Amino acid sequence: LPPGAKLTAVMDCCHSGTALDLPFTWGGPLGWTEEDNPCHSGGDVVLFSGCQEEQASLEGGAGYSRPMGAMTTAFCNTVERQHRQGQLEQLTYQCLLEAMHKELKAGRFSQVPGLTASQRFDATKKPFSPIEGIEGNSNPQLGREFRKKKQPRRRNLLGGGLGQMLAAGAAGFTAGAGADAFQGELPGELPEQAVAEAVRDLLEPLDSQDLIATAGVASASGLCGGGD
Repeated sequence: LPPGAKLTAVMDCCHSGTALDLPFTWGGPLGWTEEDNPCHSGGDVVLFSGCQEEQASLEGGAGYSRPMGAMTTAFCNTVERQHRQGQLEQLTYQCLLEAMHKELKAGRFSQVPGLTASQRFDATKKPFSPIEGIEGNSNPQLGREFRKKKQPRRRNLLGGGLGQMLAAGAAGFTAGAGADAFQGELPGELPEQAVAEAVRDLLEPLDSQDLIATAGVASASGLCGGGD
């Protein structure tokens, strides 16, 4: 994005924390943290993400008579509430992020919304606006900077649709196996044994470390994908 242009993105989808690969991540009292190998641009890009990179975004609202993602619902509720109170101009980026986090936490959602940007700015003072208040370029170098060598990340086998497909397959397979056991088609085996064997057969090809690393995401309830 060239200098003088602004993009405000709201992405309520799984693993959206790094969706735009922006160099700066807002950490509240810690301020902005720059990526180890940042990719800088001259434009002003801001991303509100529905969750962190390793998390899933869940469905959790019915705003505008339609199902909505939990983060989308919290975002709209916060902006509309400030507008009704005549305080929209006082809603800073930090306050918006905090309000969304509180609403998600109150609704028992484990996902944590995030704020990333292409330019540093004072999120505690700057009023939120999707189109106004363009930040000028303060990055001395544009493009990718390689500062730190990193090891390739392990594949997250259960973090996406694979985990859901495995769960659905295990449920269907074990239900059928259990029914067969009750009907005598599996002599000498109890339904519990059939269930254990089915789960073992499904998970055996997967790396044990992948199972441990993705247990939290794979066990999350709700639909993955977020709002419009």
